[in-house]
Amino acid sequence: MALPLLAGKRIAVLGSASGLGLAVAAAAEAAGAEVLGIDGAARFEHLSALYRIEPGETGAAEAVAAALPEGLDGLALLPAMPEGPPARQLAEALALARLLGDLMGPRMAAGGAIVVRGAGDDAQRAGALGAIRAGVSLRPGQGAAFAARWGLDTEPTGTPRLIGWAMQAWAMGRATRWPRIRVNALLTAAPDGRLPTAQAAALGLDPSAGPALAARAAVFLLSDLAAGLTGASLAADGGAGAQLKTSLEGL
Repeated sequence: MALPLLAGKRIAVLGSASGLGLAVAAAAEAAGAEVLGIDGAARFEHLSALYRIEPGETGAAEAVAAALPEGLDGLALLPAMPEGPPARQLAEALALARLLGDLMGPRMAAGGAIVVRGAGDDAQRAGALGAIRAGVSLRPGQGAAFAARWGLDTEPTGTPRLIGWAMQAWAMGRATRWPRIRVNALLTAAPDGRLPTAQAAALGLDPSAGPALAARAAVFLLSDLAAGLTGASLAADGGAGAQLKTSLEGL
């Protein structure tokens, strides 16, 4: 009998208490991994250990990184997208995740893997390249100034997608910087992995099935089956991205 895909692996999940992070924690546990959760909420399902983090506190990423064990086999950076202004979303879903990834990447086991949540292309992405470049190096405490600089306070609905693009760009950059490990992005239709209603209906699915389906793709990226993939983006959006791209390009 074949071993589960993540048998014997130790995987840490940022955002393990809800949404896509919770779905990935469950899928990783089912695939045989020892799952370490990282979240502010005291939710222990599917975890062998929970590392509490307070996203708004100074030094939160550094404290968790110091507490996590050396030699992780996998790291899923999938924090929940919080309610509230762009500055808060940038702080918790971009700056914190990016910094934790930078702190943990060099300490991971050879052959390990990082998975981040990206976002599919749309007609606005080319015009957002400046903000994407700036977002790749965003640090905690800089969210309010970043939001003001790039007009996110006047158009807040675009913040989650910009965060996804910045994390996707971060993954590509770190893939070339860290040859010992793999760094890839998972593209979902929404930050929590839910499918658009129309897309789900076309597939005969409930929109709420999206997180579990995306989590299976994340398990693949974390597993040795994806040994040749780094700097890649895997769409787990029920075809929503392909539908948009073909529409935009007349294909």
